[in-house]
Amino acid sequence: MKLNNAIAMAGVTLLVSLPSVRPAQAEQNVVNIAYQLTPSPWVARVADKSFETQTGYTINWRQFNTGAEIISAMASGSIDISVLGSSPLAVAATAGLDIKLFWILEDIASAEALYVRNDSGINKPADLAGKKLAVPFASTSHYQLMYALEQWGIDGQTTVLNLDPNKAAAAWERKDVDGAFIWGAAMARLKLDGKPLVTSGEICQMGRCTFEGMVATTSFAEKNSEFMRQFVGIINAANQDYKSNRSEWGAESDNVKLISNLFGADAETVAEDISNYRYPSLSEQISCSWLGCAAEGGGAKTLKLTADFLKSQGKIGTVLDDYSGFVTDDYLERAE
Repeated sequence: MKLNNAIAMAGVTLLVSLPSVRPAQAEQNVVNIAYQLTPSPWVARVADKSFETQTGYTINWRQFNTGAEIISAMASGSIDISVLGSSPLAVAATAGLDIKLFWILEDIASAEALYVRNDSGINKPADLAGKKLAVPFASTSHYQLMYALEQWGIDGQTTVLNLDPNKAAAAWERKDVDGAFIWGAAMARLKLDGKPLVTSGEICQMGRCTFEGMVATTSFAEKNSEFMRQFVGIINAANQDYKSNRSEWGAESDNVKLISNLFGADAETVAEDISNYRYPSLSEQISCSWLGCAAEGGGAKTLKLTADFLKSQGKIGTVLDDYSGFVTDDYLERAE
């Protein structure tokens, strides 16, 4: 999930402007959950109603297009749990929304990457000097691209253009740009005559990670702790099944067909998209790599670093000293 210029500002504005409404969780055993169209093993369990069957809860699944829309819905009280990327989550936390990141759905890994044209003459980072690159500003890709350019010592030596994924792919096809850092279907267009110079996962190893996480309002999580435990258990089981039984997750598999039918997407594309992400294990979730270790944990650090970046881009006005109050591993420790 990405955060462009307008979305970043809208997320903050809507947080403070929306009226308060009665929380959905006031009705016992009902939960409203927001998701976006990111293929992932857990979505197969959404499609086959495993969450309802195993928890006994009535679940209202609501699809959203942007992180800003989800932030607004959570602020209004109409959403209890949501999928949220690290950039919009940093915006929401900075604005003071009382939420908790309780599961890392996906380490973005190779699902986002900086592709360069085969005919661009770019074979190593130093070759980017003097070239034109496209990326959606204030997105997770922009955050990682600017860090990578700095680490490679060529910050300021490239022309970086603010283009959304589809416009970036179109510019690529016109040969108006030499490279683009994007994702999804647009990135698939780049693969036809381009190659990845660096992936999101590789930049994570350099020191700047991005993720898509599962977030809950604090009030819902505290009142429904057993549901939370069961919820992450179902997600974890789906991830483990994917890792252990890859043959059951190909384009012709029932699991992928469930997701492709739910999303209205091509099964081959869904299977490939799932393979581009990395799914942290339960032990990794609890560790300092992600949700553990308070302010020193990877989740809290990523939110802080992302907020620093968004402030430098003029998308938020302040940055908190510590984001660990928006991260918890409480429900994971009881999910084993």
